[in-house]
Amino acid sequence: MHPTTTWPVWRWSLLLILCPFLLGGCDDGAPTTPATPASLEIISGDQQSTVAGGLFSDAVTAELLDENGRPVTDHLVTVSVEAGDGWVHGPNPRTDDAGRVRVAWYAGIEPERPQRLTLSAGGLSATVEGESQPPIAGESYTGHRSFVEYIPGTLPLVITAPHGGTLRPGDIPEREWGTMVRDYATDDVAYRLADALEERMGARPHVILLHLHRTRLDANRDIDEAAQGNPDAERAWYEFHHWTDAAMARVKADHGRGFYMDLHGHGKHDDFELGYLLTRNDLEVSDQELDEQWAASSLRTLAEEAHVPFSQLIRGEGSLGALYEEEGYTSVPSPVRAHPTGPFFSGGYNTSRHGCREGGTICGYQLELSREGVRDNPVSRQAFAEAHARVMERFLEEHYGG
Repeated sequence: MHPTTTWPVWRWSLLLILCPFLLGGCDDGAPTTPATPASLEIISGDQQSTVAGGLFSDAVTAELLDENGRPVTDHLVTVSVEAGDGWVHGPNPRTDDAGRVRVAWYAGIEPERPQRLTLSAGGLSATVEGESQPPIAGESYTGHRSFVEYIPGTLPLVITAPHGGTLRPGDIPEREWGTMVRDYATDDVAYRLADALEERMGARPHVILLHLHRTRLDANRDIDEAAQGNPDAERAWYEFHHWTDAAMARVKADHGRGFYMDLHGHGKHDDFELGYLLTRNDLEVSDQELDEQWAASSLRTLAEEAHVPFSQLIRGEGSLGALYEEEGYTSVPSPVRAHPTGPFFSGGYNTSRHGCREGGTICGYQLELSREGVRDNPVSRQAFAEAHARVMERFLEEHYGG
């Protein structure tokens, strides 16, 4: 027979304490009931102000608690823009371990409009309000991590430079496909163009620049190819195009009509290439045939209003190509070079999206600058900027009344 063992009371107490932690546990296996949301409160981000199209500096932070004041975790919160036509970055969030969500909120592109954002969860809702201010000409506004910069102006002219950036942050991987080559110094050219136009015309264009290197983001492509799924790259893409839309809204409000230039660089030859969404084949026709293609171009609305045939607008006297030629920069299309003889950049995503081929009052083109004698050093870049100011002054005066 085995001797009977009597455990001291303290051992039984210890067993009861340890029971929940032993393998298999000591409960009945019943699932835990999810916490029921009882309150949703805004912690930060209410009553802010930002420039039209800009990011509100403080993230909108909300806290979801149950009836005992404990955090409700991993709960979906629905975010909706109720007023102001702004946008939020990313999908609807889920609460963290503290029962909180944080939302990056951008104002709409129209200034001086009430902005309102509502967060909802478990039948509860909370609202924040903000306001958008008109941009100040010449001021520099930057977005998330300063990847995108917007410098507003007062001329009826918008300039974008999507491929001049140099930033290669380590937490944004290189794009796996597409074109990766940077358009050398087009960012500096854009700054110089704005200064030269102000010096000559007494007013500045609107300028939007992407400072991320093209290996991280290509803002002249649709978002799938441009960012290839990286959230920070996608956010910069939206900022770039949202601020371009904001600049165009400002031009429309101030002038009714305007012009757009998407600035690029190439290394194929010494000619400037002017892309109006007309291909090499489109341009290899007679003037009479070209006159029939106005509706397919990024100058569609301007062509409807111009007092000259469409072919003259594209490559005749007074065309942009002709004006660049007069300044000493060989260009295609122009009176001298009616059509390209080799590979040609006819205009990309930005020209299609922001030009007037689908209608609207802001027309535009893609300008591909050669490198040698134009972008290769500060002296050549400054000389081109001053020449371009003269070109644009004449073009705007002819077609937009100055």
